[in-house]
Amino acid sequence: MEGKILKGVSGFYYVLESSGRIYECKARGRFRNDGVTPLPGDNVVFSADSGGNGYIEEIQARRNELKRPRVANVDVIAIVASAGKPKIDFMLCDKLIVAAMKEDIEPIMIINKCDSADEPGKEKLLLEYGKACDTICVSAATKEGIDVLKNRLKGKCTCFAGQSAAGKSSLLNAMFSELSLETGGMSKKTDRGKHTTRHAELLLLEDFSGTAVDTPGFSFLEPEKILPQELAGYYKDIEPYSHECRFSTCLHSNEPDCSVKEAVGKGLINKNRYSRYLELLKEIQEKRQRQYD
Repeated sequence: MEGKILKGVSGFYYVLESSGRIYECKARGRFRNDGVTPLPGDNVVFSADSGGNGYIEEIQARRNELKRPRVANVDVIAIVASAGKPKIDFMLCDKLIVAAMKEDIEPIMIINKCDSADEPGKEKLLLEYGKACDTICVSAATKEGIDVLKNRLKGKCTCFAGQSAAGKSSLLNAMFSELSLETGGMSKKTDRGKHTTRHAELLLLEDFSGTAVDTPGFSFLEPEKILPQELAGYYKDIEPYSHECRFSTCLHSNEPDCSVKEAVGKGLINKNRYSRYLELLKEIQEKRQRQYD
C-alpha cells in the first residue's frame, strides 16, 4: 500500500493511507543501515496486517526536506507574525522567506492579531512584505481573514513557522476547531512566547484536503549553505532589479552603478528590507569565510 507519514514517535511511524485509515508502522532495518530516517511528510510504500500494524518498505523520492523541523515534501511555509505583541522579528521573517525560496517552497506571510493593531501598524507590515511574498491579514481571535487563509492553503502541506507567541497554534485552532492544539500565549514577565510545540507532526485538516505542521519558533535557514551571489535571487522584491547592474557579479552592496541601490533610492524597493538584505549578506559572507579558513 501507499501512504504518507504523519508523525514518528519512539520508532513507530503513523502512516495515512488514501482511504483515511492510519497504520502504525516500523521502518525496515535496512533504512537504519543506509542512514535513512523516515520523516513526517514522506510518501511511502508499506505493508500491514489486518490489525493496522505494518512495516515501511520504501520511501519515495522527496521534493524537499527541512532539517529543523525534520519534515519532507512541504508545499508552503506560512510565516506567522504578530501585528500586536510580541514585536515582530523582521530578520527572522526575512530568513524564513529566504529558506523557503531556497528549497523551492512557497512562502506566505500571515499577519496575525490584526484586531489589536492600528491601521498604520498594519500598513507598515504590508509595505515591508507586500512585494516580497503573498501577505494575508488575519485574527485568530475574531476570525478575520480565516476563510481566505483556509482557501489559500487548501490541499497543501503547510509548515507554520515564526517566532513564539505570534499565534501559530491559535491560528490553526481558529482554522480547524477539531485540532484543539495547546497554546502558550505570552509570558507576562518577559512578553516572550512560551514554547508549546514539542515535535514535528503533520496535522490532518478537514476532509483530508491538506496537512499542516505546527513548528517551534525558530529559523531553519543555514546561511553558510547559501552563496553570497545567490541571495538576491531569493528576494522577490529585489531580484527584478538585479539584472541591470554594471557588473554581472554585483552583490548590490558597495559596487558602483548598481540598479538595486538605484531602485531603493527611488522607493521601488523597501529600504528596511534592503538594509536587512545587507545584514544577511554580511552574515553569509562571514560564516562562509570562517567555514573555509
